[in-house]
Amino acid sequence: MNKILKITLSIVLFLLLTVTGLSFFIFSQKGNELLKPYVKETLEENIGLPVEVNRFKLDSGRSTLEFVINKQAFVNVATQHKLWSQSFEGTYQIKTDSFSYEEIKLKEVDIKGNFKGVSEDIYVEGKGRALGAALDYRFNLIDESAQKIIANMKGAHFSEVLQLVGYPALAEGKIDVEINMPKIGEEAASGYGHIVLNRAIFNRALVKELYHYTLPKKSYVEGTVDATLEGKSAQLVGDIQSNLFALQIKDAVMDMASDEAKAVYRLDVKDMRILTKNQLAGPFKVEGKLEKKEEATLVTGTSRSLGGVLDFALGETAQVTLEKLSLEKLLAFLKQPDYAKGELSGNLVFDELEEMSGAYKLQVDKGVFNPKVVEKMAGYKIPEENTFTFESKGEIDNALLSGNARVESTLTNITLPSFEYDLKQNTLVSEYDILVHDINTLIPKAKNGKATPVSAKGSLNLTDTLSISGVTEGLGKKVAFAYDSKTAKVEISELSVEKVLALSGLPVYVKGTLDSDIDFTSLDPEEGTFSLKSSKLVTQPDAMKKLTGEAFTMNAVVESSGTFKEGKGMIHAKVESSVGDITFDNMVYDAENQTLKSAYTIDIPSLKEVQPLIGKKFYGPLLLQGELFKDKIVKVTGATTSLGGKINYTLKGDDLTSTISSVPLENILGTLGHKRNFLGSASGNANYNLKKKSGVVDLDIASFQIKPNDLTKMISLAIGKDPARVIFSSTKFHADINKNIIDYTLHAIGTRSSIDITQGRMNTTNNTNSARFSFVYEEHTVRGKIKGSVNSPKITIDTSALIKDKIDEKVQEKLDKALGGQAAEFLKSLPF
Repeated sequence: MNKILKITLSIVLFLLLTVTGLSFFIFSQKGNELLKPYVKETLEENIGLPVEVNRFKLDSGRSTLEFVINKQAFVNVATQHKLWSQSFEGTYQIKTDSFSYEEIKLKEVDIKGNFKGVSEDIYVEGKGRALGAALDYRFNLIDESAQKIIANMKGAHFSEVLQLVGYPALAEGKIDVEINMPKIGEEAASGYGHIVLNRAIFNRALVKELYHYTLPKKSYVEGTVDATLEGKSAQLVGDIQSNLFALQIKDAVMDMASDEAKAVYRLDVKDMRILTKNQLAGPFKVEGKLEKKEEATLVTGTSRSLGGVLDFALGETAQVTLEKLSLEKLLAFLKQPDYAKGELSGNLVFDELEEMSGAYKLQVDKGVFNPKVVEKMAGYKIPEENTFTFESKGEIDNALLSGNARVESTLTNITLPSFEYDLKQNTLVSEYDILVHDINTLIPKAKNGKATPVSAKGSLNLTDTLSISGVTEGLGKKVAFAYDSKTAKVEISELSVEKVLALSGLPVYVKGTLDSDIDFTSLDPEEGTFSLKSSKLVTQPDAMKKLTGEAFTMNAVVESSGTFKEGKGMIHAKVESSVGDITFDNMVYDAENQTLKSAYTIDIPSLKEVQPLIGKKFYGPLLLQGELFKDKIVKVTGATTSLGGKINYTLKGDDLTSTISSVPLENILGTLGHKRNFLGSASGNANYNLKKKSGVVDLDIASFQIKPNDLTKMISLAIGKDPARVIFSSTKFHADINKNIIDYTLHAIGTRSSIDITQGRMNTTNNTNSARFSFVYEEHTVRGKIKGSVNSPKITIDTSALIKDKIDEKVQEKLDKALGGQAAEFLKSLPF
């Protein structure tokens, strides 16, 4: 706020001193209006923020200036002046309820004060509230330098101080300021300054929200800065302490006359995250000196926190020297995975720091990649024993870095023989040369004893978009590519699928070659053609076992082609394999809307052969035909008659619904891998959610019949009637599926018989089945339980109920003979 006051007074004084000869015109209304734009422009230039001048009036004895900074802070200055003696006096007020600009924030400020003097020596005093505390001060502006200072502020909010300098309110605490240097600038001057940061507690929740890490409980910061004035020099001592870091400043001396200063500092940070907004991490210690002479400031320092020695000197020029820094520690410091170890050395010199011009050289010796971390980051499995070196050097001219770089390792060499990187625009132009010494090192259990190198050469240009072109050797007979964000062209002949998978860090689950030709003359909208055709692709049992759990072997040939025009593609694709064929006909892909529509045919001669791929045990042939749609979600519709009758299905997102029409029950059982113990024609509906693995099945079975089995034989022995000879005219089956548990019921009705299965439960994980059943044939009833598995059930009959029915039958016969039918019914109904 004192800066604003100094700027305002300077402008008013300048106007008063330069308009004396034009006073009759300048002091008029038209003169004031002429000067007003100049005042606005000068204020904005000096303050660095938008300014609106609400009132400006200048006459021979008085002047008034009222303006608003960034539409938030109001400044009023009223002056009485004497032009001939060039003296003046006046009042000022600076007021805002809240002020914010970019990261700077300030709450309520209200300061009022007086000033008087001449242009070379202005006395200023004021008081009010700022930073949540009372403030009073007085000083002299002598040749625009503050001297003879007395100031007091007690209880300023530390959170507001942080926001004033562009930080979030990371801690809550109070600051006390006392400055008593009334004779500053004089030969025998004495005085002191005292700043105390009372213990401030960090806001752990805010740090967690902003920087995504948790501080220790009750983390704090506190400290003092003391200044002692002796003559024209001031000695400073500072000590900031925290459970997170410590900063000491000692041997600090400032010459008040020449404005020269020097100091020794020591910074010890337990975790850099709190001081770097979580950009760096880990402990860091640095010791050094600070020197200020005239307008130049030089900061030097040395740190041994990163294993070796880090030296730096920062001023108008800059020099950084690295000597055997631990690459492992540096990666952790930069919050990068510890993918390598080694020693980093080098130097960086800026001859003109402001214009960013200089030179650099960096090198890594004794480098070793960490195989586990490399595999986790990139998917590559590299040898445990490996080494690498890195070297890069170049020059920097006006923020344009020109240089070269090279990595040499037991696995690969990467060279950028010539590159230019614009540090301001973040653009890169470079040539590249990559050599993998032996692709077999990336292929598990590779049997090829001869080293097979793979290389790529080309150029890249990274600006707002990426342009890259090149050729590779060792991946196929021919591989050439070019991409510039507007067009793309790829020519591939006999490309090794095995090698591409290995370079991509993926399991080598298939071997074979591909031919492809891609030529897009426009990428927005897409215009062009493509074709792809494979040789005989063969899956690899070991890799497939890791993917599917079984050592699955399959042969396949893939063929696809298409044409794009105005962003829409017409595509045909076909996969012919040893376990089945898949065809996509008349596929239409809309690149702009990201939609797709296609007819498809899936022909599988034996579902048993694809069990490892689908993870389910199904049997028999299957032919599916339908359409595939993709808009916001994927939708698949289709039908099959492979089971007899017809099954229509729709898959929308995770929801699968199907309608079953007159499908032989024994075919359904056979497809599911169950014994064909039942006959009938099933119709109904099934709903299933793939994500939740839950669903409902409801079937009506016409002409339901049980084939002869252990259950029918047991019932036949018990009642003399064979259920296998019964055809049920109406049968309803219901099942609720919840992951591996299937709860089911069945109710079948015939002319003179019925069968009910209740409390049925199948567990597909351990292949168990349990249920209760009741078979009624005329006057006979048989009840029992089913246990065991679906294909090997264990059946028990409730013999007590069967005997009771026999006894009831004999009693009925006796009563009918003795009393007649109606009398017997009456006696049986009595409650004794």
